Parts: sequence; structure tokens; C-alpha cells
Amino acid sequence: MTFDDILDALDVTLEPFALCELRGQASLGMGRRSHAVLHYILAGEGRLAVDGVPPLPVRPGAVILVPAFAAHCLSSEGARRGPLPDCRPLAMSLEHKRAGEGDGGLAAICGRVRVVYRGLSGTLDLLRTPIVECLQAGDRVRAALDDLVSELANPAVGSKALARSLLLQCVILLFRRRLQAGDQALGWLRGLGDESLWVPLQAILDHPQRDHTVQDLADLAAMSRACFAARFREAYGAGPIELLRTVRLRRAAELLAATDLPVKRVASHVGYDSRSYFSRAFKAQHGVSPEAFRVAAAVAPG
Repeated sequence: MTFDDILDALDVTLEPFALCELRGQASLGMGRRSHAVLHYILAGEGRLAVDGVPPLPVRPGAVILVPAFAAHCLSSEGARRGPLPDCRPLAMSLEHKRAGEGDGGLAAICGRVRVVYRGLSGTLDLLRTPIVECLQAGDRVRAALDDLVSELANPAVGSKALARSLLLQCVILLFRRRLQAGDQALGWLRGLGDESLWVPLQAILDHPQRDHTVQDLADLAAMSRACFAARFREAYGAGPIELLRTVRLRRAAELLAATDLPVKRVASHVGYDSRSYFSRAFKAQHGVSPEAFRVAAAVAPG
């Protein structure tokens, strides 16, 4: 299966939700969100800091896809490199997030991203590290995205739908270029080319709470245990039980953010009998305890 086949089978939905405007030297925390977030830098220069990753420099034309549940923060350098675009986000039903004062700064439009692969019912939220692409002046997609500035300044009927379409093109372009460059952050996407692994992958996505074993998953793929384990690791960059743990803890994070279920019930829902073991595993993956994660999610913007 070629990259074209894989990209053609992706069902990507993207919903613009905010215009972030940082004036002068300022920072804006984006919290931990239960969905991947796309940032497209409209104007200005600065940095994007993401949990566990060195700060990423950003400038106009930069596109950054941040994994779900990764706390991140946008910062502007404060250099006076011209005024920020005059935008009217509220007229497009977008949040207007502001920080700082003064001239110059940084402006970005942000969107929620969800990816589903045809033939698999679960959301493929397997991105572990941010992926970044800088669209150069003259790039056809950047030229189209620059029309967002005009739309944000002069909203009309269909402006939000147009913004959604343009940002969606941006995501597909980002995937295509990073796949071609061999970006390890998209290893899970390249792995989808091995259709023989879809049934066990679906079992992990649909029923992470079950006591899956490598042998059980190998039987679903009609392979020997050793062959399945090797093929799975080659495809997804992680063993099947390692990926199962990742999916369980992502689902746990969703439950903590969206419900008031006790931590012990959350642990049980995702396949952990021991609350203490669950708490240790959760902190190892998300960097904070389940209780602290829930508090942070309750006050996170958007």
C-alpha cells in the first residue's frame, strides 16, 4: 500500500476554534486538550513549548500539530515586526485568546484535529511528538492559507467553512511531507499500510480494557506470536502491549477530563485492577497524577 493509498483512506476532521493573539513579549498557555491541536502562524515570530520537547521556533507559515493531552504554550518574541492582522474572530464564532500589550507580537489560528482510518472505527490518536512544517513564501498551500487573514478581517457567509477547508488541506500536506521525510512521529500512519495488522489493532482501539495478550492478538492476525510481535513493532514503532498501554492511558485521560468518575472507576474502565498501579502508569505517561490531571483539565481553556 502506497503513501497515496494511506492518505486517501484518512478521514480527517478539523474544526477551527480560536484566534490566538499575543502582543509584545507575551505567553499564552494552551493547557492539555483531549484532541490534537493544529496551529497555523499568521504573523509574528516566537516559540511553541510542548511537554518534554525543546521549544520550537515559529514564524509566519509555520504549521504545528500538537498531540492530544500535551500541555503547550505559545510565546511571542516581542520584536516589532509590523502590526498583527486586524481580525474579527467573534464574527466567525471563534474564541479570541489574547495575552500581552503593545505593538507587534504573534497571531495564530488554532483548530481541533481528529483522524480516523477507513476500516478502523477507533480514533487514531497515536501521535506522540509534535510535527512541524514551515510553508515557504510562494507555497500554494501557504498562499491559500494566507487568505485566512482576509477572511478573519472581513468575515462573510461561509468564512468558517472556508477556514476549515484550508486548514484541512494544511493537515494533509503536513502528513504527506512528513511521511515522505520519514518522520518517526508518523510511524503509526506508515504502519497502516500493513492490512494484516488491522484486526488486532481494531481490538486494541475498541476494547483496551480487555486482558489482551500478544498470543491472543497474534491469533487475530493469523500469525505466529513471534512473527506478529516483530511485524507489529516494525509497523507501529512499539510492541502490541506497549501500544495497548498507550491507548488505555489516553482513554483514561479522556474520562478524567470529561467525567467525574472516581479515579478507581476510571482505572477499572480502561483495564487496571489496581488504582495505585494505574496511578503510577498514568504519571509515567502524562507527567502528572490522575488527580492533578483532572484539576488541570477542568481549568484548561477550550
